[in-house]
Amino acid sequence: MAKRNRQVDLMDQARASSTFDPTKLTVMIYDKYYDYLIYPLYLEADQRNSDETVVSRRAAFHRVESSLGLLDSMKMPHIYSGLDREGLYLEGVRRARVITSDMIAHNHSHFQWLNERYQICNSSPFGMNFLMFRRTIELQGTPEQQRHWLPQIDQMSINGAYAQTELGHGTFVRGIETTATFNVETDTFTIHSPTPTSVKYWPGGLGFSCSHALVAARLITQGKDHGVHMFMVQIRSLDDFTPVYGVELGDLGMKIAYNGTCNGYARFRYLAVPRSSLLAGHAQVSREGTYSQTQTQKDTLPISKRVYSTMLDTRRNIVRCVAFGLAQAVTIAARYSTVREQGRLMFADAAEQEERAIVVFQSQHYRLLALIAQSYAILFAAKDFDLKYESLIREQANDIHTGLPFMHALSTGLKAWATTIASTGATDARKMCGGHGFVALSGLPEIEGTVSATVTFEGENYVMWQQLMTYLFKQVKASCAGHGVDVEVKGYMDGVRAYLNSGMAPASTPGCEKGEFLNGRTLLSIYQERSQRLLAAAYSSYTEMCGRCSPAEAWNKCMMSTLSAGQGYVEYIVLKSFQERTYSTSTGDAPLSRVLSQLFSLFALTTIVTPGLSFASGSFLEYGLLTHGQLNVARLHIIELLADLLPNIIALTDAWDFTDSSLCSALGCKDGNIYERLLSWTQQLPANTGSTVEKAWTAPEGMQEFFKASRL
Repeated sequence: MAKRNRQVDLMDQARASSTFDPTKLTVMIYDKYYDYLIYPLYLEADQRNSDETVVSRRAAFHRVESSLGLLDSMKMPHIYSGLDREGLYLEGVRRARVITSDMIAHNHSHFQWLNERYQICNSSPFGMNFLMFRRTIELQGTPEQQRHWLPQIDQMSINGAYAQTELGHGTFVRGIETTATFNVETDTFTIHSPTPTSVKYWPGGLGFSCSHALVAARLITQGKDHGVHMFMVQIRSLDDFTPVYGVELGDLGMKIAYNGTCNGYARFRYLAVPRSSLLAGHAQVSREGTYSQTQTQKDTLPISKRVYSTMLDTRRNIVRCVAFGLAQAVTIAARYSTVREQGRLMFADAAEQEERAIVVFQSQHYRLLALIAQSYAILFAAKDFDLKYESLIREQANDIHTGLPFMHALSTGLKAWATTIASTGATDARKMCGGHGFVALSGLPEIEGTVSATVTFEGENYVMWQQLMTYLFKQVKASCAGHGVDVEVKGYMDGVRAYLNSGMAPASTPGCEKGEFLNGRTLLSIYQERSQRLLAAAYSSYTEMCGRCSPAEAWNKCMMSTLSAGQGYVEYIVLKSFQERTYSTSTGDAPLSRVLSQLFSLFALTTIVTPGLSFASGSFLEYGLLTHGQLNVARLHIIELLADLLPNIIALTDAWDFTDSSLCSALGCKDGNIYERLLSWTQQLPANTGSTVEKAWTAPEGMQEFFKASRL
C-alpha cells in the first residue's frame, strides 16, 4: 500500500467519486460474452461466466510480472537502465520467453496479440510466430502442412517470421520482386533476391529471432510468372542458429520504439528449398512443373486475393492494439492530471488562491475525456470487426468468399482511421503531462512511439484510404447500373444512389430548440447521411473528371474529396458500433449504461465540433445536416457531458485494468504517488549511480580541459 500523502489522497478521492463500478466495464472490454449478447448471430457454444477471462488474465499478468521481478513499483524498471541496442533486444527476449512459457504452461492466449505491456505482438521476438506466421499456414496450407507445422509452432519448436515487405515494396504486394523459380531436375524452388530493392526489409523477428520464415515470392515455373505465393523457408540452423547457406540476415538497428525485437532484413542468394515449401492449400506445382489452382464449384476467388485473409487478421489486431495504446496514454495522463496541483483559477478571489489539480481545468478534462471516448470508440469498432472476421473465416472454410472484398475494404478504412486517431491522441496525452511527460520515465514517449508506428504498419494510411474508396466507388457504380451490390453495403448504397439521382437535395434537419438531434439514433442517422452525401459528391466529381482526362489522372485530381468520403464512411461505421453497445442492448447495469451513453454522445459531438483530424470538417454544415444554431446547442451539451463524466475519469481508465508494470510509468501508477516514485526512479538511473560526471570531466576534449582553458 502506498504511503499516505497528498497525491495518494487525491487519487483515492477521485476513485471514490465514480458513479459506476469499473470492473463491470472491464468485463465488457476483455470478454466476448457481451459481444455475443449484442450479436447473437455470432453466438458460440462456449458459454463461460462473463468474468472468467478477466480472472484468468489477471492471474497470468501476476505470474509473469512476478517472474520478471516487476511487482515493486518503486523499483525502476530495467528497461530504463541505459540499455544499448543489444541490451534492449536481450531484455525483449527475456520478457518474451516468460510470457510465451506462461501461455504454453497454462494453456491461454492472453499475450498472443498484445504482450505484457499491451504492445502489439510483433514488439516481441516471438510475437509473429503465433499470429501472421501461424495464421497464414492455417489459411493457405494443406491439411498435411498444417499437421506438420502447427504443433511445432504451438510448442515453440520453431519460431517464424512473415517476410513480405521488401526495401522497394510494402503495401503494393503485386510489386514484390523476390522470385521462387521451380527446377524440374532437382524438384526444388530457388528463392532469390534479384535486386537490392527485393531484399526483405522490416519483418518482425527476422533479424535474430526466427528459425523459419514465410517468404512472399513470385512463383515461376515453365518460364511463366504466376504471381506472389507464400513459401515456408528455414533461415537458421536449429542446432546453432546460424543463417543457412544462401541467406544473409541482420537487424535494422534502433527504432523510435519496438526495440525489444529485431525487425530485420533477409537477402536470398539462390537458396534451394523443396517443392513442399510452397503453401499449397490453394495452388500447387506438380513434379513435372505444372502449375494449378484448387477450385471448387463455389470457389472462384483468385489466388492473388487469398493472401488478404492474413492481412485482414493483422489489420484487425492493429486496430485492437491501438485502442489499448491510446487507453494506456490517456490513463497515465488522467492519473497525473488528478494529482498534479498547479496553477489557480483565473480571476479567483482571495478565498480561492490555493492551487488546483489540473484535471479541474476544463481545457484539461475536455481533452482527457475526448481521448477516453475515442479509445472506447476504437475498441468497440475493433470488437465488431473481430466478429465479422470470425464469420468470414467460417464461410471461407466452406469455400464461400463473397464477404472478402467488403471485409478487406473495411479493414483498410478502420486501420487508417484508428491508427491516426490513436497516434494523435497519444501525443496529446503526453503533452497534457507537461515537461514530466517528456521524460522517458513517464512511459509516455515509448507509448507514443509504439502507437505512432502503427500508422505505417501493414500499409501507409493514405494508401489505405484509397483502397477503401476503390471498393466503395465500385459498389456505387454497380448500384447505379442496377447490378449486384455486396450485401453488406446494399442498403447504404441505395441511399448514395438516391442522392446522386436527386442532385444532392438539401437535408431536412431535426429541431434545434428542443435538441432533438442529440438523441443517439438521430446522431447516427446524421453521420450516415453525411457519409452518403460525401460519397455521392466524390463519385460525381470523379466521373465528371473522367470525361476530361484519364481515370488515373481523374483519381489523383479528386483525391482529397475522395479521402473525405472514406473518412466519413468509417466515422459512420465506428459510431454505429458505439451506438449498438450503448443503446441496442442493456448491460444490466443502469449506472454503467448511463456512462456509456454519455461517452457515446461525447464522441459523436466532439467529432463534429472539433474535427481536427477530418478531411471534411465543414460537411455537416455544408450539406445542411446541422445548422449554426445546432452547433451551439452541441457545444453547450458537450459542457454538460463533461460535468457528468468528470467524476468518472479515473473509473473509465481503471476499467482497462492496466497493471503498474504494464504502464511502465512513474506518473501512471494506480496509487497516484507520482513525485516520490519519479524521484526514486530518477535516483536509480545509471547516470546518477555511476561515474558519468567523472568520465565527462576527464575525457579527451571533455569538461576538464574546457574549464582549464577558460580560466587562462
